[in-house]
Amino acid sequence: MNRFRTAALLTAAAALTLAGCSSNDTEPAASTASAAPTSAAAATTTAQDLSAPESPAAATTPVDNPNTCAATELMLTAGQAQGAAGSTIVPLVFTNTGGRTCVLKGFPGVSYVTGESGTEVGAAAARSGEEGAEVELAPGATASAQVRAVQVENYPAEMCAPTPVAGLRVFPPNAYASLFLPYPTTGCANSGPGVFQLEVTTVVAGG
Repeated sequence: MNRFRTAALLTAAAALTLAGCSSNDTEPAASTASAAPTSAAAATTTAQDLSAPESPAAATTPVDNPNTCAATELMLTAGQAQGAAGSTIVPLVFTNTGGRTCVLKGFPGVSYVTGESGTEVGAAAARSGEEGAEVELAPGATASAQVRAVQVENYPAEMCAPTPVAGLRVFPPNAYASLFLPYPTTGCANSGPGVFQLEVTTVVAGG
């Protein structure tokens, strides 16, 4: 009987030992299973980061066209003036006096001045119409724009503040320096609402 009891105890001990081993063998699997959600979360985060919108690119400053006619390459003269209702149309004629073909595009900047190096008088010219196409100006070729000068004497003196002017200060389109066109007349020193004295069109080919 003692031998049977001893054998039974040994069998029970062996069973417990095997159960303990089986329990230890399953622990890595549990660890692996618990790690899976962490990996999935990391993958989700990475996907979200890749799909996030990028920061907008910084705005760039437009580069000046090296072919633009500089004021030093141009001669400015007045074409044949024509009378209109309450105003005078004065063609601004640009002649390429340089040694290369250059381009003009857009509106000249025009204002009355008291002299070639004088101060501006009143409001600068307003733009009339749409910007035209680029004009290629070969050496000796011409381009022109039209300036409409209002007869400011038709305004009440207190509104206009009539002031003698010596001519027009003209910036060719996209140029940094100006040209002077003698044109003695009268301008309005005031530039308030209702006072309109100059208007300019875009540059076109020819004079």
